Amino acid sequence: MWIVGRGGFLGSSLALAAIEHGYSVLPQTTIPWHSPTQRRLALEKAAEQFRIFSKDRSPTVVWAAGSEGVGALHSHQTGEYEAFLDFVTIISKIEGLHGASVVVISSAGGVLGGSPSPPFSFRSPVHAINQYGRNKIAIEKATASDLLSDFQVHIARITNLYGPWSGPRQGLINRMCTAAATREALQIYVPLETVRDYIYVADAAKLLLLEMDTISSGTDQDSPAISLIGSGENSSIGTVINTVSHVSRRRIPITMARLEATHLQPRDLRMNPSWIERGIQFEPFPLSAGVKKLFDSMITVPRWN
Repeated sequence: MWIVGRGGFLGSSLALAAIEHGYSVLPQTTIPWHSPTQRRLALEKAAEQFRIFSKDRSPTVVWAAGSEGVGALHSHQTGEYEAFLDFVTIISKIEGLHGASVVVISSAGGVLGGSPSPPFSFRSPVHAINQYGRNKIAIEKATASDLLSDFQVHIARITNLYGPWSGPRQGLINRMCTAAATREALQIYVPLETVRDYIYVADAAKLLLLEMDTISSGTDQDSPAISLIGSGENSSIGTVINTVSHVSRRRIPITMARLEATHLQPRDLRMNPSWIERGIQFEPFPLSAGVKKLFDSMITVPRWN
């Protein structure tokens, strides 16, 4: 397996889960994402290394790169899409990789933010309400149009991740646990009744591998296979605040604010994950248990960022 974005939040967890699952994982390669010329050279080198690494075996490539968010600056909004097109062009030119499985990580909230009638499933029509979601939809469309002829393609839409990581505090729960640990004020930009599906990052990685196993046979390759990976536990921000306060036994200093990007946040993103519908046997961490693991990791090894 080659994980593009192995050093990221999900990518690092996926690498560990893949090794436990029996994959040989290509060592991490540093990609200079913000330099188009250097990015292409690094991707070409990594792709060739993977061709050799996976020779005479069944290769799997996972696109898990990307750090954009709903409030990304306009000048950076197309960066991930352009990088993905470079990736598609490069792997498509390597005949030794043709026939490989290519898994593209997408954002459930991004591509479904404007869709009607939650809870959403992997069959729900995509409709974005912000540039972040439109970029993800563009990546999904490029996946279907440019990769299906040469690869086994799987799009995995992931809900809101949380969990231990040494990098920047991504996502509401990680930032909320940091606020509880440091007692520094945290600003909330959406109403407390806003609902999301939060999934522990290690669970998301394991579920992705199980979904890959389940849909690897009998997939209609006239279109990509699609998974919606989440915990199935839909929680309001108010519930998250109460859970973190209870687990940490600390009052979280929170202030309510409003930004220009506030209206770009959908209020109801309840999800019905595909692993439930497909009958995959899995028990994700309940929100309270996952938050406890995250908070305990912060207290044990404080790495504030």
